[in-house]
Amino acid sequence: MDNLNYSSDELADLYRLLGDKTRLVMAKKLSNDYWTVSEFVTLFEISQPLVSQHIRKLKDASLVMEKRVGKRILYRLNPNAREHELILQLLKPLQISSTKQQ
Repeated sequence: MDNLNYSSDELADLYRLLGDKTRLVMAKKLSNDYWTVSEFVTLFEISQPLVSQHIRKLKDASLVMEKRVGKRILYRLNPNAREHELILQLLKPLQISSTKQQ
């Protein structure tokens, strides 16, 4: 946790990104395992384009990485992201059920 000094703009951007309930739950799920877009579609009961948009925002911030396995694309929280440890600390108290999150 040596690199936990952030500007107010950096923290505000991160909090804004994770301030969306869907992305917050996605980040929690992605911190524990690889997930596909279709798995999130099923979990949240929202459209594939909307899930893809949320993932794109997380990827644009370098918080999520992807791994291709055949035709499938698997996503996971990026352990090399500067904010990785901070995000894990923010997500630690978050309790989520396996039911619809929205």
